[in-house]
Amino acid sequence: MKIVIALDSFKGSCSAQQACQAVAEGFKRVSSDLDMTLLPISDGGEGLLESLEHSPVLSGVTPYILTCTGPYGSQVDARLLVLDGKTAFIEMAQCSGLELVKPEFRHAEKASTYGLGEMVKYALDLGCNRIILGIGGSATNDGGAGFAQALGAQFYDKNHQLISSPINGENLINIAKIDLDKFDPRAAAVEFNVSCDVENPLLGKNGATYIYGPQKGADKTVLDQLEAGMTHYAQLMSSTLGKDVSSEAGSGAAGGLGAGLRWFVDAKLEKGIDLVLGLLGAEAYIQQADLVIVGEGRMDSQSANGKAPVGVARMASRFGVPTIALCGGYSEDSRILYQHGITAMWSLCPGPVSLEQAMVNGERYLVDTAENLLRTVLASQKI
Repeated sequence: MKIVIALDSFKGSCSAQQACQAVAEGFKRVSSDLDMTLLPISDGGEGLLESLEHSPVLSGVTPYILTCTGPYGSQVDARLLVLDGKTAFIEMAQCSGLELVKPEFRHAEKASTYGLGEMVKYALDLGCNRIILGIGGSATNDGGAGFAQALGAQFYDKNHQLISSPINGENLINIAKIDLDKFDPRAAAVEFNVSCDVENPLLGKNGATYIYGPQKGADKTVLDQLEAGMTHYAQLMSSTLGKDVSSEAGSGAAGGLGAGLRWFVDAKLEKGIDLVLGLLGAEAYIQQADLVIVGEGRMDSQSANGKAPVGVARMASRFGVPTIALCGGYSEDSRILYQHGITAMWSLCPGPVSLEQAMVNGERYLVDTAENLLRTVLASQKI
């Protein structure tokens, strides 16, 4: 039996790699006659680097650590990966992420993507000709201006004074001129692929600011100020570059970084899980499998919107391969996932347990549940 084990991380409990290994351990309790391929995966946001670095199907991956500018100006250590010396993988959350700042200290108007620009510059210095960005979990709302500034873009205020400090959201309203003459010319020769599962436009009630600003620490007054600044910035960028991307799906991702990446480096925005599966060459393994195992902490109707397990299941369904999901729990509305390639869902919990117990014992529960799952599958073949 050929089995592909492709689990995402169980946040707060175990990594994608640990989850896949736990399932494999449970299967080995039942049979040694298995051809198992472990594909730790991510939906392209936080956890992207971990799933790729430890993937058994990728070789030539080199990790680097860069000290760069965090969302509020302090120095942070951020990791990036380079594959075969040419493709860089960068997680925005490492340098400009929301989780770098405690909730009580979050202020969306003060956050900048400058550190992300520093990381991209570092990748260019390493000689990379393709850069893959995971832009989930951002703390920012600067439209990617800080990112561009770190790569050489110059922003001037109405008094013709250069804005020298890392640009943040509250600075956007003050920008009067954008000069790209000193923007790093190497970026033009690089392919930028962006993992982006957000389809929000840049502006308006469904845009970057009003939808995601509150979780980044912005109240109603600040939201209105940020939206005014973003509107001004979008108009200036459109007139400067002769290209308006503000209404494109995904332009509102990561506080408008989606739009910034389209403007400054002509990036291609892609569904995160599709990008990850392509990088791993997952189709070649899945189309030959008899069974696919996926999983994450919780399954519900929202899992159909770009989440890793459903992305894998959809691929498997194209080849008629059944997909079983292992999860900490699933909601009543999760039945809709049966329409998206999921064949069955198994909860890991052996009985009534607290969330803390479930997270502490996540790996053990995965091993035990995987064993029972495989015993059920093999028994059904004899019926």
